[in-house]
Formats: sequence, structure tokens, C-alpha cells
Amino acid sequence: MHITPDSHADHSLTAEHLAFILARFGDREAFFLETVTLPDELSPLPCGLHGPLAGDAPVPEAEVSYVTRGNRPGASRVCARPVRMTRTMTVIGGPHEGKVILYTAHGGPCAPREPFDPGLDDAGRAASQTFWAEHALSRT
Repeated sequence: MHITPDSHADHSLTAEHLAFILARFGDREAFFLETVTLPDELSPLPCGLHGPLAGDAPVPEAEVSYVTRGNRPGASRVCARPVRMTRTMTVIGGPHEGKVILYTAHGGPCAPREPFDPGLDDAGRAASQTFWAEHALSRT
């Protein structure tokens, strides 16, 4: 696996986090998605997910606003809650231009893609809508 300019590696990852990712996942030859516990020598990472998967009650609609983040084709469900530091990291990688690269890595558990993601089929979109009806991201 390689880390390239196409890797989305800007979620507060340090050079040490990236070195860990390469050491742990560098031999991958196909798509993978894995959530791991960070070793003690690495700093924790921020996690902006709120809701049942993060150990919270569902995030009520009264607490939510919708914000288009970056160049995404839809608006994300966000709330004014602060990020929390976590010792878990989700790493996603797979094929890109003839090699396996890091797609992204971030603190916390793996959440499903958002309902507006064009890669979702009808079943995936329905599952995503159910998940995101109870979860929100920190507004950052």
C-alpha cells in the first residue's frame, strides 16, 4: 500500500500515524477497511461522530443543521458537539491507478457513507439514511 497525494490523510494524522499505517497495512493488495486500536506510543485522534455508534443517544433533529462539506454532492448532518479524542483509527485502502493506496484514515469507528453518496445502491442508501437519522458529525 502507498500513501499518495490522492490519499485523504488530513484527519489530524501525524507522520507517526502514517508510518504506523504503512507498517501495519503496507502489504495489502486489495480493498480493505479496518478499525484498530492505536498503540500506546501514538497520540489519540479526534473523532467527530456522535450518536449510538459512538456510545451516545441518537442525535435529535433539533440539534442538527446540514452543511455541505468540501465538494461533496450533498449536505452532511452536523451538530455543535465538540470532537472527542479516541484511541481507535479506521483505515480504508484499495486499488487506485494500478496500485493499492490509502484512501483515508480517521479517528473513531467506521460510519457508513452518507445517503447522497453516488456509489450507493438503493439498499445501501436506505441503510445509510437509517444510520444518519440518528448520527451527526461535529461541525468543524
